[in-house]
Amino acid sequence: MKGTTKGNEVLFIGESFIALSEIPEETTKLARAAGSLAANDSYVDKSVSGTWIGNGAGNSIPNQYKSNKNGVRFVIMNGGGNDCWQGGKESDRTNALNAAKALFEEMDQNGVEKIVYHFYPDPVGSQHASLKACLDLLRPEMKKLCDEQGSPKCYWVDLRETWNGHNEYAQQDGIHVAGPGNAPTAKAIWDSMEENCVAP
Repeated sequence: MKGTTKGNEVLFIGESFIALSEIPEETTKLARAAGSLAANDSYVDKSVSGTWIGNGAGNSIPNQYKSNKNGVRFVIMNGGGNDCWQGGKESDRTNALNAAKALFEEMDQNGVEKIVYHFYPDPVGSQHASLKACLDLLRPEMKKLCDEQGSPKCYWVDLRETWNGHNEYAQQDGIHVAGPGNAPTAKAIWDSMEENCVAP
């Protein structure tokens, strides 16, 4: 039933791909327009630039959830980009997967109902070859982990499908979201939310 979710029951966590973008705000607009969110209500964004999912830092993506988990029913997240960009070793990928698995288990214990995990578009530019190589290895592993989640259910959004052929969606650094990329990225997330009854 639409309109049964409050804004503070939906939590965005992740790193600068979210934190430096307008993705949470654009997703909020779509939810309001669809009647799933009151006109004066907003989703909560606690993403922090520069954070990893697997390094255990105080502001890591799992700790963003732990610090803001009260009353959260739905989590919209990404993770693994900095584990690849700043790390990139096989051990960094393994740590990211183990941290994500532990995070999902904690969410289950806390009553989170559903997760939307949006994974990165391909970085633009040959200078990011090593980052792309790491993401290409991590992507199927993280997708498998998400797909196998029974509780909470995890829905995978591969942003390559939205971004491919649209280099204007990326900032000059080839990684972060530029102005034109905000609305289409949010729509890809919102489409998954609507299809899977996430935050109705």
